[in-house]
Amino acid sequence: MTRNLHTIFKPDRAFKRAVSGSRIPLANGGEEADAWLEPMLADFISLACSLCDAPIGMMTQLHADIGLRHPFVSVANGRGDIRNQWWRFPGQNGVSRTAVDFSVCEAAARRPRQLTEIVDLQADGRFCESALANNPPHVCFYAAVPLVASNGDVLGTLCVMDRHARTLSATQRDGLLKLGRQLESQLDSRRAMQKLEQQTLTDALTGIGNRRNFDLRLREEWTRHLRNARPLSMLMVDVDYFKQYNDTYGHPAGDALLAQLARVLRSPLRASDFLARYGGDEFALILPDTEEIGAHQVAERIKHAVSMVKWPHTEIEISLGAATVTPSEMCDFHALLAAADKAMYLRKHGRHKGNA
Repeated sequence: MTRNLHTIFKPDRAFKRAVSGSRIPLANGGEEADAWLEPMLADFISLACSLCDAPIGMMTQLHADIGLRHPFVSVANGRGDIRNQWWRFPGQNGVSRTAVDFSVCEAAARRPRQLTEIVDLQADGRFCESALANNPPHVCFYAAVPLVASNGDVLGTLCVMDRHARTLSATQRDGLLKLGRQLESQLDSRRAMQKLEQQTLTDALTGIGNRRNFDLRLREEWTRHLRNARPLSMLMVDVDYFKQYNDTYGHPAGDALLAQLARVLRSPLRASDFLARYGGDEFALILPDTEEIGAHQVAERIKHAVSMVKWPHTEIEISLGAATVTPSEMCDFHALLAAADKAMYLRKHGRHKGNA
């Protein structure tokens, strides 16, 4: 029978029982997969299990970023590390991402280009107390090869496991090492490609999202707004009299002002909020799950943050416009953008007329 390894794994009752009550909780629960990564890992882990005649396979991500949209982050040795593990059990299609004990894989990752093979974890003084050995799936035999990027970043490990004590043959050891090198190459290539993609989505002057990134993110958040029936807000911000500032102090001073303003605008935002340079001296903020009153509160925090900064040359003023769409409204994201832009325009020109 041919299995489709690209199917997202939905855990059955037996698997949920195996991980319940332990430090190996199922983390993704069959939810949205990492579309590019999980099918590839399913193939590599399946090949590793077949090669080594092992019922359990796993890939561990220990430290380096491999491009996940929603990684799990833990604190180890005083730093925040991105840590994930993908498992494949007998009869399972695809892979499942979990949060588990990482001690054994940490030890394996410290031996570059070498295979770590432990005949019986439960009889090994270093790991006999580990969750991997004492909780489901009660691993006994463990073998892993480290995955290291070309720049030296430790990506993680490719592992095979069994519930019984055993060893690998020389052919299996050699094959697992070669398979690990192939997975290293695939992950490294993907990281390089994502770095280039990120550069095309980043504004070179301010380091925040550019207009293209903003358009992509707005479509994404709009889809989520419709799917989850949650409010969505947007702020538009620009610098008053920016042309005069440039003419008076020069374009390098204007560039420095925009870079500093980007840092100030980012300071009161949540991790889920998104800031981009929309064009020139104009910035756009997307505020998911934010109602109208929340958007105005963010605007007030931004205005306060700007007023507290000691700006070079002269104090600056900004104009902000806010717009919110709720699930009950018939609207599209173009209308939301236009409403925020209009609100900013009216506030800017209304204030200036009042000062005339």
